[in-house]
Amino acid sequence: MKRFILLLLAMAIIVPSAEAKKRETPEEIARKTRSYKGWEWGASGRFNLVFYDMNYTKIKGETGVKDYRAQAKFGGGVMIGGGYFFDNHWRLGVEVGAQIQYDHTVAPIVATLHYYYGKRKTCFFNFVNVGTNMLLNKGVRFGANGAGGVGIRIQNPDSKNKFEISLGYQALMMRPHPDLNGGFQYNPKDVERIKLDQSVFIGLGIYF
Repeated sequence: MKRFILLLLAMAIIVPSAEAKKRETPEEIARKTRSYKGWEWGASGRFNLVFYDMNYTKIKGETGVKDYRAQAKFGGGVMIGGGYFFDNHWRLGVEVGAQIQYDHTVAPIVATLHYYYGKRKTCFFNFVNVGTNMLLNKGVRFGANGAGGVGIRIQNPDSKNKFEISLGYQALMMRPHPDLNGGFQYNPKDVERIKLDQSVFIGLGIYF
């Protein structure tokens, strides 16, 4: 009986959508079908939740020490950039921006790769970001940045503006200035400090 009810529910969902597709005219299909080629530019904002971080400190001549913490710290950021569509699916681009967290503010610089599914203007996509970040902490300090996730692109058939909603995971590696507690004296050049923040995020973007 349960299987029969589930089958009826599935038919109730699938059949109307199939009928709706059949009712689309060639003109409507053409309006909803994308044709991407060349450059596009845009901006996005993110809301981050850092759920896990790692601190690594090593003094020259001594064994390095790692400290792991599970937590819930919030942050956010903005990114601007553009990308080039090689065809209707693949887009390679670059983005720069600012990311504010509970511990540091960094300037990410990343290469982005997107894959858009299907042929419609409104579609799902996957993305991967890889790059570096600049941390202004007693000098310019470079780290690493990696992210990936999924999203949906929403576009009105008669508009050139595209809106994106994305969900993803980010690993952000920073090299802060070494601050050691206690009465010990060390040459900062002899101290290596690495911080790795792991977070999940939701992003909202607009592209032209």
